[in-house]
Amino acid sequence: MRRALVVLGTLLFALSLFAAVGAVWLVKRNLPDDLAPAIPSLREAVRVTVDDRGVPTIAARSVDDALRVQGYLTARERLFQLELQRRAGEGRLAELLGKGALDLDRRRLTFGYARVAARAVPLLPDVERVHLQALSDGINAFLASHGGRLGLEFALLGERPRDFTPADALLVMLLMYEDLTTVWRDEVARDANRQLPPDVARFVFSSVSSDDVTIVPDGTPLRPPPLPELSAATEKGSAEAAAEHAEAAAGSNSFVVSGALTKSGKPILANDPHLTINMPALWLPMRFEIAGREVEGVTLPGLPGVVLGKNDAIAWGFTNLYTDVQDLYREKIVDGRAVRGDGSEGVELRIETIPVRGAAPERLEVRETSHGPLVTKELALKWTALDPRNLRLPTVEVMMAGTPADFDRALDGFFGPAQNVLWASAGGDIGWRATGLIPLRRTGTDGGLPYDGADEANDWKGFLPPSKLPRVVNPASGFLVTANNRVIGTGFPVPVSTHFWSSVRARRIRDLITTATRGGAKLDRRGVEAIQLDIVSEPMRRLMEAFGPYLPPDLSKLFSGWDGSADAPTPRFLIARALRNQLAERTLEVWKVRSAGMSLAEERVLDVALADRAAWRRAGLGEKAAAMKLVVEKALRSLAEAQGLDRSRWSWGERNRLNARHPLGLVPGLARVFDAPRLPMPGASGVPRVQNLGFGQSMRFIVDWGEPDAATLVVPFGVSGHVGSPHRMDQFPYWKDGDPAGAATRLARPPAGRPLLFVP
Repeated sequence: MRRALVVLGTLLFALSLFAAVGAVWLVKRNLPDDLAPAIPSLREAVRVTVDDRGVPTIAARSVDDALRVQGYLTARERLFQLELQRRAGEGRLAELLGKGALDLDRRRLTFGYARVAARAVPLLPDVERVHLQALSDGINAFLASHGGRLGLEFALLGERPRDFTPADALLVMLLMYEDLTTVWRDEVARDANRQLPPDVARFVFSSVSSDDVTIVPDGTPLRPPPLPELSAATEKGSAEAAAEHAEAAAGSNSFVVSGALTKSGKPILANDPHLTINMPALWLPMRFEIAGREVEGVTLPGLPGVVLGKNDAIAWGFTNLYTDVQDLYREKIVDGRAVRGDGSEGVELRIETIPVRGAAPERLEVRETSHGPLVTKELALKWTALDPRNLRLPTVEVMMAGTPADFDRALDGFFGPAQNVLWASAGGDIGWRATGLIPLRRTGTDGGLPYDGADEANDWKGFLPPSKLPRVVNPASGFLVTANNRVIGTGFPVPVSTHFWSSVRARRIRDLITTATRGGAKLDRRGVEAIQLDIVSEPMRRLMEAFGPYLPPDLSKLFSGWDGSADAPTPRFLIARALRNQLAERTLEVWKVRSAGMSLAEERVLDVALADRAAWRRAGLGEKAAAMKLVVEKALRSLAEAQGLDRSRWSWGERNRLNARHPLGLVPGLARVFDAPRLPMPGASGVPRVQNLGFGQSMRFIVDWGEPDAATLVVPFGVSGHVGSPHRMDQFPYWKDGDPAGAATRLARPPAGRPLLFVP
């Protein structure tokens, strides 16, 4: 028996060793190589150097050749990301990943992204279509030259992607539209709450503050709504009330400071867009040298050129403008036809089949009117993204702009998703402008509630031409800030949106800039990065002051002197957040606000907390002292259930661990191989460093025109998406902890290895 056990143990060890060796071999076989195969459409030689962080510099004599090599290098490092994006846009993720992806596929097939993209390609300006084809040629050259060595994910799944096409690039753009412009669910929630008293609705759906940090000022000032006054209110919530306060994550910061306020005497621009963080992260850093022009920044795999970055004349950054480009239309459908005035129109019925890995295919029925697909039983969605005429990709024209005027003209050709664009020129100018399309709606309406689809007067009247969008150059303040806040005030004649986010982050960034430059002090790269990494919430500090009289003694001591920091090691932000959420939940329940997932803006929660006892009674919120004590009690009980009874062991970082997932990390046993480390993180929603589990700073970019070659560009993990690559996680320390010493600047990254030469 002992001998049999020894033999069995030896056999198991050998099998384990064989499996380990096989796994190592499989990983190494699929790592990026240094090949430079022929790209069939390449016209002239292209030289590529790669620095010690894996960031390539593409030197070419023409834009098209540079884009061909960009496509090849993108596929070399991020082919699985390209494939996931394409499948996500087409509604074919479940075919690869199984039932867990069905909801996403149903959504994208309802929107019909693949049909929109295919119809948009022939409508593109010729130059943009040529750019997309050049990028596709490079991606396909990688596919043709690498056979069974396309990446570990493809090897494990037994899949091989089809050739890339220009329509696939437009799918990437449509996914960004979805991520950045989806507001229709908010409008459904507003519609579900039509029964609310008007003053309650105004309060609940407002994010206006007394200090909105607008760039285009208000003509008629917008003032924060007061607490409602209810003649007969009850503290008892309804069965339809919000069951849970949902913490929405939104973000992106960008600010630019003139040379008058900097140590170098030249402008500094900073941008840190906040988006979902997966493994690999969204952006792919890259540099170009094209016919004497230098460009560097981040590319979006699947799109041509640099999206955010700088060339030798201008640096630029984006934040989401939150223009409302989605409207809902309530359709009355009789005998398969939608009512239109005195007549009717046919309703298109599409039958979609969704292949599912490991299961039977699913059948999906999609109904569509002239307004768009029906996203609920009776509501059709009209959306700029679903009109093929609205898809434009002037990214190359933007990155090659030689002057601010050229830059402006290129951005006039960008129809969306609408962005705030901040820029700084080498010549010393700074500026801001809005981009995208603004629908022209029926006079007196703003699209915040569903329209009657039968009334043709409710249809859009076209769009405001992008050339008419507002812009500012060299403001008297010496700086500009955008952070998804309401930047376009009522002084602009066309309603832009009812969906702006809180101005909390914009106010904090503005205040940090003014504090740093007070008394003639100057900003530098290190000070700018400190602003990007700031984790202080002034509203949370004030909220806890309001809760102070109702806290138990140990918590009163804990919060004494707290500045509102969302620091990882302590429990303070964790507790403050729980109290805020519980107070918001109770408020919505008392007012019988329908729709789970509704949330109050940070300003409104603070208004409730700071209101006096008389205002609470008038608003139907009951006796303030008793209610606030109950809120504290319920919030602490909930935290104890989740974190344990020992409060000394609670921490914000434990609740706020990074959760950047790879699709194959969801497979049991593969999380350690594919996912990012789940480390405690500082930051939160509502502070400049937005960090909320799998959402946060998708990159950080700083350029000081006093030393432009030392531009800082950091992404969450690294250039490569390949397990085993030295460049898969090498930027993570700089992203997580910052880079005050400047180790991650371009000057600290000399070229590494031999150059690659792509020849026709």
